[in-house]
Amino acid sequence: MFLSRLRMYLSMLRTDPLEFLVYILCFAVAILTSLILHECAHGFVAYKCGDPTAKYMGRLSLDPRKHLDPIGTISMILLGIGWAKPVPVNPRNYRNYRRDDILVSMAGIVMNLCLFVLSTFLLVLQARLGGNYANWGIGMQVLQEFLRLLAQINVSLAVFNFLPIPPLDGYHLFNDILFRGRFQLDRNTFQIAQIVLLILCLSGALSGVLGTVNSALYNGMLNVWIRVLW
Repeated sequence: MFLSRLRMYLSMLRTDPLEFLVYILCFAVAILTSLILHECAHGFVAYKCGDPTAKYMGRLSLDPRKHLDPIGTISMILLGIGWAKPVPVNPRNYRNYRRDDILVSMAGIVMNLCLFVLSTFLLVLQARLGGNYANWGIGMQVLQEFLRLLAQINVSLAVFNFLPIPPLDGYHLFNDILFRGRFQLDRNTFQIAQIVLLILCLSGALSGVLGTVNSALYNGMLNVWIRVLW
């Protein structure tokens, strides 16, 4: 997976350096937007559920420095799969532990799905109003590239975070919904799970299945908006 993305970057750089620069800039902005809003959604819903931890620690900010995890961000760029620093929460502050833990865990995924739906809508709307994008100015072409990347990144984040592996949101969802929160991992087990997740990402073991799901959702949503807007 890493080698395929590296080959793609090198090919773009050799073929059209300007196109490569535009791609990297759009990709960086799309990643920042997606990861920051994902984490802010967790913190905001936790605050509404009675836990002010994220608010007091400054994690409801749009400042990238508050949210970005160096390894997760690099992984997102090189592998297409990544993460941000988890928002700190104190479940003891929740008004209803199981319900609120589900809501907080779902918040990031829901945010990514909303961004995915919105960006695909705007992508199809732009094509509908603008006709052949090759005849547009550079600004409209950059916007199209940004919307495309924003859609692909957010569907990727939503699907990836749904995996039932700590520290991903899917672990909390499956634990709360299917097992009523009975699984409580100690620190060592939690760290081992993180290492396993990193190995799965680096090895490309997840890329085939996740790529298929991501492509199906991306193309399916585009087709929905095409039917609606055309």
